[in-house]
Amino acid sequence: MFSAMLREWRGLRGMSQLDLALSAEVSARHISFIESERSKPSSDMVLRLAEALNLPLRERNGLLVAAGYAPQFGDSEWHSDAMADVRRAAALLLAAHEPHPAIVLDAAFNILDANPGARGMMGVSADTGAPVNLVDLVFRPGAVRASIVNWVEVAEYLLHRMRDGVRRQGPQSPIGAVMRRAMTQAGAAELSPVRGRGHGAVVLPLEFRIDGHVTRWFTTVTSFGAPQDALVEDITIEQFHPA
Repeated sequence: MFSAMLREWRGLRGMSQLDLALSAEVSARHISFIESERSKPSSDMVLRLAEALNLPLRERNGLLVAAGYAPQFGDSEWHSDAMADVRRAAALLLAAHEPHPAIVLDAAFNILDANPGARGMMGVSADTGAPVNLVDLVFRPGAVRASIVNWVEVAEYLLHRMRDGVRRQGPQSPIGAVMRRAMTQAGAAELSPVRGRGHGAVVLPLEFRIDGHVTRWFTTVTSFGAPQDALVEDITIEQFHPA
């Protein structure tokens, strides 16, 4: 139901009806009428409210459908024909970054693609079938977690990114499920929700043990501009640089 979804998102954003009205440049009375179902919003009004709430494209589609309208943004699969140009662009970035690791992630930290350097670091082959999740690799006991020398700092930073994703996409989103899964792992409950263990560093390094030697990396994150598809909006390309 649209009115319930609108109230839920308004609550998640910490906005009163007046706050939302001011941001959407409509009257508070109109917001009240919409939430009480005394008024049916137009599709343009739904999108205006979604913009004021800073909703991801997938959630904007959800609001449109709940209000009785067709979705206006694509929501493609990674291997679909619609994503061919995006896959090619991502592959160029991955290849150009070799021999250093680089990975393509969706909003839930599923690894959509990776170059050989990243696959070697994570111990993941190119034909694993089911998507591998970066959060699972970092938080679950295994070779990747055991190789991260500064695991607490890296896990706290990743937790910060997950919390930010949940705030943006909602607690019932895929990233919400990933974060809840991560918090069941050993040591996760003791992590601080506040970042601040950089010890004066300009960026937080990842200290990763490879063949008995500790290597240090920092990352840059690239996203696609002007997305009109929910998956394209979610995608980030993370490149590891030697520190």
